[in-house]
Amino acid sequence: MKKMKVIDLTQPWGMNTPPWPGGKAPTIRYVNMISTDGYSQQEITFTTHIGTHLDGPLHFDPKGRDLASLPMDKLVGEGVVVDVSEVGPFGIYTPKHVTSKVDVKKGDILIIHTGFHKYYANAEEPDEVAYFYKHPGPHREFRDWVAEMKFKWIGVDCGSADHPMNTGLQKLNPLVAKEAEKKLGKPLSEIFPPEMDHMMHNTLFKQPHEIIHVENIGGDIDKVLNKRMIIGCFPLKTIGGESTPCRVVAFLFE
Repeated sequence: MKKMKVIDLTQPWGMNTPPWPGGKAPTIRYVNMISTDGYSQQEITFTTHIGTHLDGPLHFDPKGRDLASLPMDKLVGEGVVVDVSEVGPFGIYTPKHVTSKVDVKKGDILIIHTGFHKYYANAEEPDEVAYFYKHPGPHREFRDWVAEMKFKWIGVDCGSADHPMNTGLQKLNPLVAKEAEKKLGKPLSEIFPPEMDHMMHNTLFKQPHEIIHVENIGGDIDKVLNKRMIIGCFPLKTIGGESTPCRVVAFLFE
């Protein structure tokens, strides 16, 4: 049997884990204590899109499968982690940013490394504004290529699989939106017209694609850049669940 190395691609989770801007922060409290009850037990309250989490089909497709219906062979399989960090803040990546570095196969799991995981809470340079509002995002061509490649799922080491200026964040922080326009050299309305809104969510989650994604990937992702490996996503098996925090792991065989 080949020697296996297990690499954690999950962000740490706790009370200071930031929600999507405008969302509710998690709470953790003890309801039983060893000193009084002989054992400890906690109550944890969180929304489903906090920390490293899987966006399930029901998140954008009312006819989609719930988390409990997703088979493990959709969540675990061969894949690649690809570094596109050269596109920088507000940058827009295309399929060439991926295919120029690794051999990508149809049906793979694809994880995009933007480098912005370093701005997450508890990371190297915590900066919530940079993390959520300024990370790179995909071009329409990338969306079409993802559909053509029939990936099992994709993942990103930032706040959204869509460009932050192609989400509601554009209106939530107008000053950052102006900064993005200056960097990109065009009005955001031209780069991201209304029909493209949340394109990685709106147009890929539904059948026949059902290409869902994991957001806020991190952990030791820098150790597996531009490599092929086995990748697994392990969400809660929630009946009726639309999304959930999850553990993402890479398995390298030597």
